[in-house]
Amino acid sequence: MPHNLLIVDYALGHPGSVHNAYAFRSTPIYQEHATLLPDDHWIWADSAYPLEPWCIPPFKKPRNGRLTKNQRTFKYHLSSIRVHVEHAFAAIKGHFQSLRDLRRNIHSENDLRTAVHWIQCCLILHNMIIRLEEARGWHENDGTVNWARQEGRGMTDEEFEAPDGNQVVGDRLYEGTLGQACRATLMDLLFDSPASRAQRRDG
Repeated sequence: MPHNLLIVDYALGHPGSVHNAYAFRSTPIYQEHATLLPDDHWIWADSAYPLEPWCIPPFKKPRNGRLTKNQRTFKYHLSSIRVHVEHAFAAIKGHFQSLRDLRRNIHSENDLRTAVHWIQCCLILHNMIIRLEEARGWHENDGTVNWARQEGRGMTDEEFEAPDGNQVVGDRLYEGTLGQACRATLMDLLFDSPASRAQRRDG
């Protein structure tokens, strides 16, 4: 999803009990990322998603450990990007009140198909609204994007961090993989970019 809150990829049909990472595997972006994403492009994700060169989630706090200060700074800035997802949800539910409390008993394939089509129609109409607002010359400070940002204030997620000490530091789960290397490169770019206000911190 780009900054203007357009929905560019989605997966429908899984029950709410299915883990996000599992549902993600059924999306076109997961299955065809090499075709859909240009070179040097990636998607930002939350910690439930896999770490790949084309899919960058935040660092995970290790069990009985902590993140470095630089990793926490990276995570904070990543959360400020990912919060646009929550803004998009706020916009969709604001436009289509039926999605705020969509309760349908799924007893058959037809029931599931009806629910999927209902949600899909709302997503399509949401994108049409964004495009129409852009065609009218509305910018990020107008219309749906601005309204959703106001609704989504305070949504930047913060995980509890263990106090500093002699614990294991950093994310050990993906050490040495291509995804780990790409995320480390992006963290360096965050601190080294002249356009960034992020500062390296010891510890």
